Amino acid sequence: MDQSTQRVPDSAKRRSPAHAFTLFWVFALTSLCAGAPAPTPPPDWRMELVAQAPEVRHPSVVCVAPDGRVFVAEDPMDISTAHADAKEGRIICVQPDGRRTVFAEKLHAVFGMQYLEGKIYVLHNPHFSVFTDDNGVGKDRTELIESMNPNPWALDWNDHVPANFRLAMDGYFYVAVGDKGIFGAVGRDGKRVDLRGGGVLRLRPDGTELEVYCTGVRNILEVALNDEDEIFTYDNTDEHDWMGRLTHMVDGGSYGYPYDFAPRRPYTLWMMHDFGGGAATGALCYNEDALPDEYHGNLFLGDFGKQQILRVRIARAGATYRVAAHEEFFKNQPADFRPVGIAFGTDGMSLYICDWQHRDTKENIVVGRLWKATYTGANHATPKPAWYRATAMGQPSGATKGDLVASLAHRSKNVRLAAQRELARRRESKSLVELARDASAAAYSRWHAIWALDAIDGGKSGRGAILAAVEDRDASVRRQAIRQLGNERVREAVPTLISRLKDDDAGVRFQASAALGRIADPEAVPALMAALEEKELFAQHAVFTALNRIGRVNRTAWAEIAKGLESDRAAVREGTEFALRETYDTVLLDVLIALAGEPQRDVATRETAMRLVSELHHKLPDWNGEWWAYHPALGAPPEKNAVWAGTPKIVASLRALLDDAESRLRLLAVNGLRAAGDAESSPQLRRCFERETAPEVRRAIIAALGQFKDAMFALPLVRLLREAKPDTATLSEAVRAAGQIGGDELRSALLDLTASTAVDASVRVEAIGVLGQLKGRELLVRLDPLLKDDDRSVRVATIKAIAQIGGDEARRMLRPLLASGSNDLRREAVTAVGSLHDRNAVPDLLAAWRSPETRLDALNALAQISDVRAVDAYLEGLGSPNPGLREQCRKALGGIRDEALPLIEQRAPSLNAGTLGELRRIYKGHSRAERGALFAWQVATLELEDYERHALEHGGDPVRGQRVFFDESGVA
Repeated sequence: MDQSTQRVPDSAKRRSPAHAFTLFWVFALTSLCAGAPAPTPPPDWRMELVAQAPEVRHPSVVCVAPDGRVFVAEDPMDISTAHADAKEGRIICVQPDGRRTVFAEKLHAVFGMQYLEGKIYVLHNPHFSVFTDDNGVGKDRTELIESMNPNPWALDWNDHVPANFRLAMDGYFYVAVGDKGIFGAVGRDGKRVDLRGGGVLRLRPDGTELEVYCTGVRNILEVALNDEDEIFTYDNTDEHDWMGRLTHMVDGGSYGYPYDFAPRRPYTLWMMHDFGGGAATGALCYNEDALPDEYHGNLFLGDFGKQQILRVRIARAGATYRVAAHEEFFKNQPADFRPVGIAFGTDGMSLYICDWQHRDTKENIVVGRLWKATYTGANHATPKPAWYRATAMGQPSGATKGDLVASLAHRSKNVRLAAQRELARRRESKSLVELARDASAAAYSRWHAIWALDAIDGGKSGRGAILAAVEDRDASVRRQAIRQLGNERVREAVPTLISRLKDDDAGVRFQASAALGRIADPEAVPALMAALEEKELFAQHAVFTALNRIGRVNRTAWAEIAKGLESDRAAVREGTEFALRETYDTVLLDVLIALAGEPQRDVATRETAMRLVSELHHKLPDWNGEWWAYHPALGAPPEKNAVWAGTPKIVASLRALLDDAESRLRLLAVNGLRAAGDAESSPQLRRCFERETAPEVRRAIIAALGQFKDAMFALPLVRLLREAKPDTATLSEAVRAAGQIGGDELRSALLDLTASTAVDASVRVEAIGVLGQLKGRELLVRLDPLLKDDDRSVRVATIKAIAQIGGDEARRMLRPLLASGSNDLRREAVTAVGSLHDRNAVPDLLAAWRSPETRLDALNALAQISDVRAVDAYLEGLGSPNPGLREQCRKALGGIRDEALPLIEQRAPSLNAGTLGELRRIYKGHSRAERGALFAWQVATLELEDYERHALEHGGDPVRGQRVFFDESGVA
């Protein structure tokens, strides 16, 4: 520990003999500020460097106490320590006079930290802890949650984890959760929560009442709460065009990541704005009164990738918000500026910024800065009350009841929250009820009165006033009153809430639906069903979410909800389907099966009901807490393969529909059995196939029996492949099924099909591909004539199939094609020969490499064969912009590096810096090479920072840049 960062003894005073040293440190820090390169803020702001490495290492998150002290947490585990699970994190307290203390140490990576009434709450995964603040030193550590996630450092990074949180008027902490999720988190009341993927969790500051609030985001690090407790997050989804998503997060919201967000599904919510490529970090909403009015309610978003803080002005739009304007806060950022956590100062005039001062790469380096941006214009703040500081720090104050009630109308949300919480502690119900009823009072003072009453006794002492507020003329008051009633599940409020489903304000309609869903009284079902025609996206989402919540709590309500599938209104039918989807409930299952099985009902209704049933055939396996890594959206969703209580009923109902008079339902039944993997239905499917006349159903049966590898279906398939009647689509399905089932008779039928000119060439190509997968060497003789077929696609497919089968005969057949007169066939042959890893073909491949038409294909082929004769080709590949090709050439040379070294040393003087660098990687640790010419040449190499600096200093071509970025064969 360096001298300037010291633990302060319990007996230390603010003015001690060490004060002279403190002044020296402040002077030294001022000097550092003068010399450190700072990003340029707007003209009416200034930048200061509060601290930098080694005093603060790799700062991750910052918060500020009401007395002006700044707490900054460190995360060296994600830059400079050997392991991401190390406990080397600290929290440093910076006093207003410059002194610093170590508040806490031996922490895991801290990404969540807030000060509340004399305590610091710290989320350092896996732990959620709380410390008592003893003059800048943490005492009495208590675990609110022992484990948020047992492996937050998966892949050796503390990223995508549960992170920062904010206190709302309703008395909950709202926690940003990255998509590593929450697994096995148990609150102090024994309630367990699991969340696979990202979203928002809420809990009380005492560690109770854990609840998943909304889901479907990727990598959020903070939640921003505005005056009304509306929640906003900034996320990056670097799949599907790397969206930087600003999102309004709402109760019960489902935002789709990873498998339902691109393209967006109609049952998910959507972002407010896409800021393009970046790496989202901090998120704040300005709810203070010191800055000009134009700043009030603005969001400030940190972006590590853009090296920027974004200022975003938002405005209500229906039940959600829109971006009215946005701007970048900084110009001329240093190349190493990397903002992470952000927090407003106690004065409301300043913004603290944690700066990693380093890319997200592991390196043995000590870096980091804490910046402070301060507004230099006039301070517009209403003075904070004399009692505020002590009360907000959890200390006794002389505030009177009148002082506190009056302060609920203060323009600063921090002041209002402190007054609200103190009034609740004093149980001042009478005064709060009077304020809640006072229509002439400021709306925001009445919000806080409602939530103070909630904190006292769940709002019981003010129930009449809160119910009356549901019909207040101010929409914002209506929204808060409704939210409180929903939070407390007040059943007597249901009739009043139902009336608000038709409110003029979409936000009120959203809150009414959300509250009815939480209360879960079946009495609300008819009104909610009618409200499914809601046009506003967020309000509609709340309606069908409420119906689902009611059904889960009161299972007898499913029958009434499911009637919406029969509605003559399309919006109601669709909304009902959304309300019922993905709900594993045997009572609901029985309702849907009965609906689908009644022939007299409308076909579309039966089809929708059965589709909902079939999608429940199995559950996803129980999650074990493992992360799906960085890009799950680029892969397939996990397979549903866990049997549940409803699985047998579902399979039986699907089998029963195989004989239905409606082809649409038969098709759905076949596809459902296939999805369920019900191979035991194969005999029934074979019988159905013999009498089925609908082509689409016949194709579905072929696909299902092929997937089941039903050998008893081989003979019907052979007949189908040999007859000329089937349409192309049916033949293609039969070809695929034949490949899955296999056997001599099917191989023979496929061979006959490949030679038939009576069928479409696409079917012949598919059959050739299947034969290649079956790999029988005896097939080569029958495939050989197809190399001379009139159809080019058939010839190309044959080359690929021969290469797949492999062996000496395949090599013999392919080698002559390297000299084909057709460039296309030569390229295919070069690729095929390369896949055989045939060293005897190296001379032919080198000849193809020397030909401009086949050079790149031959280079890729040679890279799969380790042969000293191809050294010059490998050297060319090492200089390629394609990282995959460079890697393959490194492997090829690595297998022959002793033999190839003399040849490489001869060529070393003519090689460029990039190629030499790659060669030195290959020969690192090779004693003879390190003493030779390969390492003797001095090469000027570029570091990542050089490229970064160039990019910042030079304008680019966005069109060309986008083309390069999305070119899969290129460098991106």
